[in-house]
Amino acid sequence: MDQSKTEVVGLRMANKLLFVGEERSDKAKQMGVHWKDGRLAAKQLFDALKPININPKHCTFCNYFEDGKHIVKQWKGFVIGMGRKVQRALTKDKIEHIPIIHPAARGKIRTKSKYQKHIKSKLCNLQ
Repeated sequence: MDQSKTEVVGLRMANKLLFVGEERSDKAKQMGVHWKDGRLAAKQLFDALKPININPKHCTFCNYFEDGKHIVKQWKGFVIGMGRKVQRALTKDKIEHIPIIHPAARGKIRTKSKYQKHIKSKLCNLQ
């Protein structure tokens, strides 16, 4: 697929993606940043989305335990659950979702290349 077609597919897909986190960290609150700002944990996620031609600016983000339950329940696209706590809550609330490792996870997955491979494996085949 040539670059322009890949970009169009990425844009169409991005508009259907809702990334769901838990709640803003104390550091994020202190800095006044949100998912859309691409800082802290969002940077790791954004860096993993770009190689698969998903522009984070066209995605939607929320935190389930803050303001997100009503957003998630009304969402008509793909719900991406970031981290086990959110995934358990989504499952409990019977919300279909795609589980991904949270971008702030520690350990071996924290390396940029491993996290990029993980995100690619979870999101590249969505239709």
